[in-house]
Amino acid sequence: MTADPDLLRHLRGPSAESGGVFWQNDHQLMVFDADTAVRANADNFADLTMPDRFVDVLRRRPSPAVSWKQVRATFLAQLRRLAAPAELAALDERMTAVLRERLDERLDLPWLAHEVSFRSLVPLVIGGLRASDQIKITRDALTKLDRLMRPPKRDLPMWLSPRLVSIGVQAGLVIRRELRRRAKAPRRLDLTDAIATDLLADLGMDRAVHSIAAVLTAIAGPPGAAAANVMYALVTRPDWADRLAAEFAAITPDELYRTGTRCAPLAHRFVKEVLRMWSSPTMMTRSARCPLRIAGHDLDVGQQYVVSPAMVHHDERHWRDPETFDPDRWLPDAPNGLTGAQHYVPFGWAPTACIGAGLGTIQLVLLCRLFCTEFRVEAADPSALRVAVGSVALPMDFTGRVTRRSHAVAP
Repeated sequence: MTADPDLLRHLRGPSAESGGVFWQNDHQLMVFDADTAVRANADNFADLTMPDRFVDVLRRRPSPAVSWKQVRATFLAQLRRLAAPAELAALDERMTAVLRERLDERLDLPWLAHEVSFRSLVPLVIGGLRASDQIKITRDALTKLDRLMRPPKRDLPMWLSPRLVSIGVQAGLVIRRELRRRAKAPRRLDLTDAIATDLLADLGMDRAVHSIAAVLTAIAGPPGAAAANVMYALVTRPDWADRLAAEFAAITPDELYRTGTRCAPLAHRFVKEVLRMWSSPTMMTRSARCPLRIAGHDLDVGQQYVVSPAMVHHDERHWRDPETFDPDRWLPDAPNGLTGAQHYVPFGWAPTACIGAGLGTIQLVLLCRLFCTEFRVEAADPSALRVAVGSVALPMDFTGRVTRRSHAVAP
């Protein structure tokens, strides 16, 4: 990742002077005002019809029309089933298993956070894979993640690298084979099953593969960055770590699985503040799908606008003391709290907001519980820690170990 701790501060100047909307260059409009971002996204994605299937493009015929909203609705219905207590318990155990594998090793802790997050979430997207296929899916995700966190010196598109193309093609073939197999197999509780059973005929294979690949790409980036920032906050705010430990000591894991965040309000506030303070992705670039007029600025099809949850979350017009980490701002009637739903958008804007918002939040609460009850994060040099703002917000110089707490139950 290209570390630029002053990026938000640098952009605030023109943002404030222009009402939060200004041209960065001839082709890219920066939209940092929350209300304007809501309207721009709604206008740009009013029509979410998916592109025609590749085979139909070759045959010069239209494909059955399928809206991305239909795919999202199918995914969301399946995600509600995946939030059942038994599924949350399995998610918790997968995170625990990864941490046990890495005990007492000297680690790059942000990479560990990504590994814990991604490996525990993959079975919810495409479960039951053979070990060799699991490796191909993971290798593709980690390759993309590596480019996100450590961009190459030459900013070449992935398709110009034969190695990267090969890795992506192999992952796509795994998804394709699994979709074909699922069409004839008993139902399975994951997102791939939802596509294979309910939408494959209308989507066609190439659009179905793209839908699953898009989710796999999504779970390889922001969820791991959020997990890394949770770890960072627990290390640098030991007073909050102690408060969370006391809350978790009074509840059982089963209560968390059954009630979600309702039985852990302190941990829920902590996670929400982490997501506000260190939003990932920092910015999102959108291409105009139709002619747009945004705050008096005209965009032609193909021109870009940029929206930024990070800028919204640090906007002094809507947040008091936005640079202060304060989970108690989420208490009812807190003077420095939320002023409007559009001013807290860690999962993006409708109609393209992240489908996994609820599951992602409970995963981070479960991770907090693990680090406050079973495991401990020990940074090699806590005084050197900082969060750098680039394509994602990520702790820097965050090396150390994960150890088992003395009272934790052995596996």
